Order: sequence, then C-alpha cells, then structure tokens
Amino acid sequence: MDLTDWTDEEVISVREKLQAWRVQREAPTWGNKFLNWTGFLGAFAFLTGLTDVFFGGPTVVNILLIVLGVLASFSWYKGDKQHKKNIGFLDKLEQELVRRGHKF
Repeated sequence: MDLTDWTDEEVISVREKLQAWRVQREAPTWGNKFLNWTGFLGAFAFLTGLTDVFFGGPTVVNILLIVLGVLASFSWYKGDKQHKKNIGFLDKLEQELVRRGHKF
C-alpha cells in the first residue's frame, strides 16, 4: 500500500481512527485484560487435556479441552498479530505525515 497516493485528509482520518483504537485497546479495562488471559487459559486447557489423555486415556472431556484450548490460543494469537500489524501501520501513517510536514 503506497501512502504517497493518499490525500492528506485520508491519511489524517485513518491515523485518527487508529489512534482512537489504540487508546481504547491499551486502556486498563476488564475486556482488555480478559483478552490477554485468553491465551494463557487456552494453553492451560490444551495442556490439561493432553496430560489427561496421556495418563487416563482419551475421553470426550479431554478431547473437548484440547480443542477448546487450541481455539482459544489461536484466537488470542490472531488478535495479538492484528494488534501488532495495526500499530505498525499507525507508525507508517505518522512517518508519512511527518514527511509531508504535518505536526500532531
């Protein structure tokens, strides 16, 4: 994506939206803390299910723990990856605005 083709208004608008999203995402709210704990709980569920399968044999509950653990860990991973991608894009937008001579 070439930011040099964008107008100043487009770059400023997208930057403001991403900055508002960043402030909301980094706020110390219950929802943001819950998202961070999702990965840990998913890994714990996966390892618990795997350990129970190893020691007690496969059961429906153990397989369910493994599947839910993998899904929770994967969703946390995708969310964290998208967060990093958005922060990187915000940095590129800010660099483009500085290059154009805008101050913010």
